[in-house]
Amino acid sequence: MDSIDKLLAELKTEYTEPKTTPPQNNLTPIKLISPTIKSDISIDNLLSEVQADLAENKTEYIQTNPTKPQNRLSPIQFVHSPDPKSDVFVNNLLADVQADILAKDAAIALQKQEELTQEKIRQEKLQVKQKAALQKSAEQWLDQLDPLSSEGIWFEKFAEGYPNKLLAAIDYLQTK
Repeated sequence: MDSIDKLLAELKTEYTEPKTTPPQNNLTPIKLISPTIKSDISIDNLLSEVQADLAENKTEYIQTNPTKPQNRLSPIQFVHSPDPKSDVFVNNLLADVQADILAKDAAIALQKQEELTQEKIRQEKLQVKQKAALQKSAEQWLDQLDPLSSEGIWFEKFAEGYPNKLLAAIDYLQTK
């Protein structure tokens, strides 16, 4: 509340005392308060007048002095106007959260891809193992097969469509 009282006192002295030098700031002058101010005007009324005048002239001031304000008073923060710094902060925070979510999604997708690759490798190894076991059992079966038995004669006719007897035996044992 002290800063508001100081501000009002400065404004009151600025506009009630005659000035010999022109103002050095580039602000558009706000409504002058007549030197015959009565002491019964409340601080709240004066503050609301100043805020209203400032709100009216704020756009014009920003357009005429976009980069370098020469105002020695601190700007008045309005309760209803959003703080642009907080918007930037919120936007940056949202961008960080979104980046984190995207990074986590990418990590999950990469992990799933690695799991699929590992599963594929495991399946291929299992197939190679099964094929080797089947080939071994086909070789044993061929060693035990009597070529003059009815099964041996049938197998000879069956193996005619294959490049070699081992492949025919593997195929036969898979279906058996």
